[in-house]
Amino acid sequence: MKSEFQNCAECGTLVCLSEMRAHIRTCQKYIDKYGPLQELGETAARCVCPFCQKELDEDSLLDHCINHHRSERRAVFCPLCRLIPTENPSSFSGSLIRHLQVSHTQLYEDFLDFNIIEEALIRRVLDRSLLEYVSHSNTT
Repeated sequence: MKSEFQNCAECGTLVCLSEMRAHIRTCQKYIDKYGPLQELGETAARCVCPFCQKELDEDSLLDHCINHHRSERRAVFCPLCRLIPTENPSSFSGSLIRHLQVSHTQLYEDFLDFNIIEEALIRRVLDRSLLEYVSHSNTT
């Protein structure tokens, strides 16, 4: 990836593909069109504790519930499930702490190296592009 270059789709600057993410962070035309680039660590959603209505980020909800609501047994809606469009918004858990531990503590970035995945996807796109070019050249 360090020898592949491409023009930025927004400003037209020629950028090494391995530096494209760093370029997009500072490209004013990209920022104006799409907003600032969010990194994985910056994507924590805000939610409201269903017991006390305190606003928290998703990473601190479990700790907050363990420290302040351990003895709560009433059924409540999971605020994190409500943030997911495909989840049933009427679902609730009798033990929110257990639900949070089971359903919301595993993060994809803990198991996947997104840099390797991104590089493999870019390589696949470049390979397909070359195959299409060669295939098209042979038919003309």
